[in-house]
Amino acid sequence: MERIIHCKDFFELSDDEHIDIDVAFRFNGTNVYTSEGQLIIESIKEIDEIDGPLEIKRYIRPDLLVIEGILTYFTGRLFTVYQLTRSEQHIVDDKSKFPEEEVSRGKFLFEGYDYSNDLNILLEKLEKREFRSLIITLLDRWRKALYMEFESEVNTFHDEAILTHFHIFELLVGYYYEDFKREAHEKTKEFLISFATETLNQRGNNLENTVNSKFNLLKEILVSDEASIATKINYFLKKYGILDDQTYALINKLVKIRNSIAHGRITYKDKFIWPLPPFFNLTNESHVITSQISIMTARAIALHLGLDAWKEEWEDTHRSLPTSDEVLLQFIKNETEHVLVSSSGLLSGEYKNITVFSIINYFLENQKKCSVLDLERLLSRTIKEIPINEDNCWQLYLASVLLCDSEDQELSCIAKKNVELTHQNDWYGYSNIKDIVRYFDYYGITVQWLYSWIQSEGHLRIK
Repeated sequence: MERIIHCKDFFELSDDEHIDIDVAFRFNGTNVYTSEGQLIIESIKEIDEIDGPLEIKRYIRPDLLVIEGILTYFTGRLFTVYQLTRSEQHIVDDKSKFPEEEVSRGKFLFEGYDYSNDLNILLEKLEKREFRSLIITLLDRWRKALYMEFESEVNTFHDEAILTHFHIFELLVGYYYEDFKREAHEKTKEFLISFATETLNQRGNNLENTVNSKFNLLKEILVSDEASIATKINYFLKKYGILDDQTYALINKLVKIRNSIAHGRITYKDKFIWPLPPFFNLTNESHVITSQISIMTARAIALHLGLDAWKEEWEDTHRSLPTSDEVLLQFIKNETEHVLVSSSGLLSGEYKNITVFSIINYFLENQKKCSVLDLERLLSRTIKEIPINEDNCWQLYLASVLLCDSEDQELSCIAKKNVELTHQNDWYGYSNIKDIVRYFDYYGITVQWLYSWIQSEGHLRIK
């Protein structure tokens, strides 16, 4: 005879900081709601007669993980079993004593946003067998990646988080691969028909024979049985209207990082900067790429499910994405293209989303492809014409540090004043200005003037 157990789990919502959340929904017979600063998950299950009441934890764990995935996905805050503050279990006579409180529409309010419509769409899809496993896996992978980000001390688990986000893309794009192949085959056949008709001037049976005989050959050349993962992801992004130069560059970077991690690239570095990591990381600035990919995969999940979630966050992230490395290098090297952009335009990214910030980042990572002289030719006008201030120093400061050593005396003088003014007003946010010297040293660059200025205690005299 089976036993009926009622379980009520309580999760604290205001441990480190208050979370403004108000939810009420039901998943797979489990009620989820907020009350008096707590999240409450209430379940009732039939368990085997040889099991004690505590065994209900094992029975309800699958539902609990799905619910935590839903909560984490819509809030961007991590919900895990580790946040449980107390739990109650007791035996009941029958399930009818469980407070059903059937909710016709789920409610999900978080920090001024109403995700109720998205929640109900998601819950409806979770009821369908053909969607259920994929959706649960996507939400769980996204939550696990967020867990690894939150638990990372000095980017400790960022490599693993990036791999998990990559897995989300692999799961998503596999769903669309047959569509991709069908569309590719249609385009291939259209090309052959056009070529045979317009170039070979064929008609009737000759046209049909040419198309049929060449189709399989061309299909194998252009679309093999297994397209690259980058091709699949880009097809998915294009299908939902978010593929452009910036997202293309981000996906290329993601694939390269994934391959480095998966195939065991050598990670040794002989220099570090604060904060010091406990392991060698495969990527520089991994917190930036992890944040970008996290929001991108969240939005990709929403697009697949027909949700509005993460739309604003993705638009904000997209505006900050640099263009592709190829576009940046061509722009840096092509002086005739520089005149197309105003000094302020290099701060706003009005031209191909190219900014001083993205140029400096590209230079640091690709010093074999471009030089400080290339930067000087490109950034000189912006440094000379745009006064540095608290709002733009996040772009102009590092560029100014580099250009303090320029042989152009006017440029060098302005760059030095920029560095002094930023330091004097504490605009850049470093804890110690020596960290800037070490930052460039990490990339193999000696910033001579800044080093000498610190050595002579110039940074102390202006405070």
